[in-house]
Amino acid sequence: MKKAIMILMAMMMVLSVSAKDDRVSVISGDGKVLTESGKTATLEFDYTNTVVEKGDKLMDYLKKRGEEFVKDWPEMAASARNRFIEAFNKKNKKGVQVVTTDKADLKMKIVIEKLDLGSAAVSVVFGGRAGSAEITGKLIVSDNGGNKLAEYELFEIRGNGSYDFTEEKRLGTCYENVAKMIVKASK
Repeated sequence: MKKAIMILMAMMMVLSVSAKDDRVSVISGDGKVLTESGKTATLEFDYTNTVVEKGDKLMDYLKKRGEEFVKDWPEMAASARNRFIEAFNKKNKKGVQVVTTDKADLKMKIVIEKLDLGSAAVSVVFGGRAGSAEITGKLIVSDNGGNKLAEYELFEIRGNGSYDFTEEKRLGTCYENVAKMIVKASK
């Protein structure tokens, strides 16, 4: 019985690792635009229509949880954004680099359609990627004239879990994985 459970768990791990790679795909344009050396890009995260648990809009969800959550959100989102930039630039050293200035060659806009901030309790009990933050959305890459060069689908991308006990850390590792998968899908 133990042997069968171990085999089943190993198969699930293999499937989850291979499934992870198809979570980002270029759905229009050419993703190679992000591989161009010497180019820079600005980055915007759009939470305007983000839906969280039980179908609430992000700000409604935060308000239901309390004023402290509303107040903490901008800092949490900025921290996760910074982790995205660091991971993207590190993985894409020879390609486009994200800058924090207003001037750049390209604009990257990540539209978060669905957001799950995960659960520390689930992370502790089940470990692994269980309880991780998860996003679904789109990345739109455009030039300075607003012409869309590429669009990516981001589908149910999770963070690493296990030791990410705060929402900020869970969202940060999720965004790190988003960055790495975008770079991989661009090649």
